[in-house]
Amino acid sequence: MGDARIHSMAEDGWQLEQTAYESEQEPALATLFALANGTIGVRGGLDELPGENAAVLADGHISNPISYHERFTGFASQSDMRFLAPSPVQIELLVDDAPLTLTRDAMLAFARHLDLRTGVLRRTTTWRVDAQRTLHITSSRIVAPGAGAYCASRIEACLSGGSGKLEIRFPLDCAPDLSTDPDDPRLNKAAPLQRERVSDDALQASFLAGRGEAALPLAMAQSLIVRDSAGDVLALNGCAAVRFELVEGAAVQVERHVAYALGQDAANGAQALLESNRAAGWDVLSARLERELTELWASCDLTIDGEEALAHAIRFSLFHLYQGGSRSDRHSIAAKGLSGEGYEGHYFWDTEVFVLPVLALTQPHLAAHILRYRIGALEKARHNARQIGHAKGALYPWRTIGGDECSAHYPTGTAQYHINADIAYALKVYRDATGDEALVREAAAMLFETARVWMEIGHFNSRRGGAFTIHGVTGPDEYTCLVDNDYYTNAMARRHLAFAATLAQELADDSPAYYAALTEEIGLAHDEVVQWRTAADKMWLPVDADLGIHPQDDSFLDKPELPFAELPRERFPLLLHHHPLLLFRHKLCKQGDVVQALSLIGEDVPLATKQRDLAYYGPLTTHDSTLSSTAFGILAAETGDDEQALHFHRETAFVDLENRHNNTHHGAHMAAMAGSWLTLVMGWGGLKLASGELHFHPRCPNAWTSYSFRLRWRGSLIEAVIDADGARYRLCDGPAATLLDHGRNVELTAEFTSVPPPQVEAVIFDLDGVLTDTAEAHFQAWKRLCDELDLPFDRKLNQQLKGVDRAGSLAIILAAAGVEASTDERAAMMARKNEFYRDAIAHYSPDDLFPGARECLLSCLAAGLRIGLASASRNARDVVRALGIETLFDSITNAAEVTNGKPDPEIFLTTARALGCDPTRCVGVEDASAGIAAIKGAGMRAIGIGAKDELSTADRVVPDIASLNLDLLVDPTTNEIPSPSQ
Repeated sequence: MGDARIHSMAEDGWQLEQTAYESEQEPALATLFALANGTIGVRGGLDELPGENAAVLADGHISNPISYHERFTGFASQSDMRFLAPSPVQIELLVDDAPLTLTRDAMLAFARHLDLRTGVLRRTTTWRVDAQRTLHITSSRIVAPGAGAYCASRIEACLSGGSGKLEIRFPLDCAPDLSTDPDDPRLNKAAPLQRERVSDDALQASFLAGRGEAALPLAMAQSLIVRDSAGDVLALNGCAAVRFELVEGAAVQVERHVAYALGQDAANGAQALLESNRAAGWDVLSARLERELTELWASCDLTIDGEEALAHAIRFSLFHLYQGGSRSDRHSIAAKGLSGEGYEGHYFWDTEVFVLPVLALTQPHLAAHILRYRIGALEKARHNARQIGHAKGALYPWRTIGGDECSAHYPTGTAQYHINADIAYALKVYRDATGDEALVREAAAMLFETARVWMEIGHFNSRRGGAFTIHGVTGPDEYTCLVDNDYYTNAMARRHLAFAATLAQELADDSPAYYAALTEEIGLAHDEVVQWRTAADKMWLPVDADLGIHPQDDSFLDKPELPFAELPRERFPLLLHHHPLLLFRHKLCKQGDVVQALSLIGEDVPLATKQRDLAYYGPLTTHDSTLSSTAFGILAAETGDDEQALHFHRETAFVDLENRHNNTHHGAHMAAMAGSWLTLVMGWGGLKLASGELHFHPRCPNAWTSYSFRLRWRGSLIEAVIDADGARYRLCDGPAATLLDHGRNVELTAEFTSVPPPQVEAVIFDLDGVLTDTAEAHFQAWKRLCDELDLPFDRKLNQQLKGVDRAGSLAIILAAAGVEASTDERAAMMARKNEFYRDAIAHYSPDDLFPGARECLLSCLAAGLRIGLASASRNARDVVRALGIETLFDSITNAAEVTNGKPDPEIFLTTARALGCDPTRCVGVEDASAGIAAIKGAGMRAIGIGAKDELSTADRVVPDIASLNLDLLVDPTTNEIPSPSQ
């Protein structure tokens, strides 16, 4: 921040401080020092300087018509716009009846402090009056919770070096700066907002925001309390200016209360709000604010030992999220909160994906307002869907305030259908975190109506094996538009459809009358719900065979790259300097849809695939969006790239404190602020909400000694402390709670429970007899071959083939028959057997997985474990592909890739190397004695699936894969052996 010397926070970590004034930085600093209470925000400029003291009202928006030269059916017709209201704190100073000169040269001293524990913004400034005299101004202001659109401030003034007359004026019509950059599409392009002054009373003012029938009445009411240096009240409710005869060293204080109201009865509303808050008084309101902040920090404070500045930055972000969070179901949280007019005050998908998860896990009552706002806008979302041509369902707008689509550029706006899935994601996160089933029931119609739209823009594609494909959409990455099968959109739609189908079934089972009434109300047929489940199961989410990555969309990998790294920094963001078509036709990401998806819902994607995706998309991403660093930071931390993770964590945490994107003056980046907490908790802490359970697989980077955080989970307050020795968890308050650390169950108590790092980093599974039963297919194939060759073969002999590769199996069969065969003859026999085997498995499907197999693999992924497959079958990859689990493995090794078959350990050692894991930190799972021997020979711990007497050399034995829980996998030496019923 240059000469302004803005630090992330003061040394104690609880105050944002500024010790030198720099006018060029003031617009950005006014954002950082802004105060809000969810209903009103007041920018943090100096009271006596115009320009950066405007108010932002949650209710204060108007609609402007959008003009098109060529307007087509369904285009947005108007745009909501949140306006800046006149300042509640700006003053004018006169000394000896002359306006005080407020130039930089006249400022002799300056300091500004925002205390995160009290919520009070304090500032002191010394101005030169003349050669002998100086004027010392001390300002304090609060925006109290629960006070509505209201701000209170105190101005103290005293003269030094002589006496004089001081006049302080308190105008109510201080016009905010409405200038915008006409070349920046992120800002308003309409004409500057017109304000018409209706009345000019000293203590009240009324305005019209906008013109014509759409004009919105705005009223302000003001009260002043004047005190002398002894604290005695000199005047109450005086006029809009006060005059003093000040002697040297004497001080006066003016306490100002200002209230706002909107609507036809705005004047009376503002006066009533003023009287209510004035009756409570500064002391009561400030005490209420401090009490709420004390409760906030008790529930979500954090530490980072080794990088305290980063911890302070995250704490500052939480403060802004809390004060900017909506306190009404009428509102969501704008991209800039209530700290500025950037993006015209619109609500985007950012709120559901970034901000809501933080609030759901720290301040769930604020998260509920975001969801209820969307529920209340459902009818407009239905209308929006009809405008675009959808016969049924609902489509929420990409950007809005009042509920209608406000984006005039549909390729980067309305086409972002993922907004529906983002809202569903937020609802699922909220449900998992809070257990609030009442709100979920309230949201059911919204969830179902938004799910319907996927069935209209997607279909079961016969050209792709019946996979469900989605067409003509734009993902979060606005540099790639109107594509088919955007990865983020498809992945989030899959989650949305599965959640909707599950909730429908739950309601049908638990509340049949309610469900029947709901489905009748929205005309929902049972067949639709069945289709949702099928579409989710068959969603097209491919992995490129050559690169081993997820293609961002159907055409992305085919495009040429744009060498943006060669461009000078002043050419960024690219959207301000290049035609969209130039950006769209290149392999280029603004933020990266694949990385974004994996950072949110990648618990079923192997770490190795995530590492490849991160490495591939990193060089293609400009990070022009402030959202990008959060996704990249989370994924880099999860996959072990500490250097990259720390870089991106700092980028998101300091994006406003250091104005890294040079647009903090537009307002605080609420999603990036939320991202700083998400990177700590989801990235380093490894938090995942999988199957309704709270999972952690934490890591501590070498740059830190330790870190800690608190969060709320279903009414319980949980604290986690992580260092190189593992994690410690405790229950701070609330009901009993359980979490999982690397898959290990942790029952929380008031005392810290220590959980060391897991002994196991990877699990290597055999295929046949462990995950599926291909044994019968192998038997039938060998039987057909032996029948053709007139060789004896029965099930007893087949038992000797268990766990043995194809060549070894044939050798056993020939030896039992006393038959010799040449190398060529053996090769022909094995090829023939393989044909029979492939015929037998041609119709395999996910239904052929053993019960519990998929769940076991998903649990391993959710626990942060790497998963390998080591199979004696040369057709292993084809089998797991048919079973629908190929993408769950980090590495697949079959007999064709090794020289020696089981019981030789080569195949397990090869798989461990492919996984990047020391064999001693792997556990193998086998159903054959030869496989167990191979596992033990590789230096790994072994778990047997089957009978204990046949697998006696295994460390533990369970009857089937469904009995294999994570505690046993992570520590197979445990004394607990699950029973078959578990």
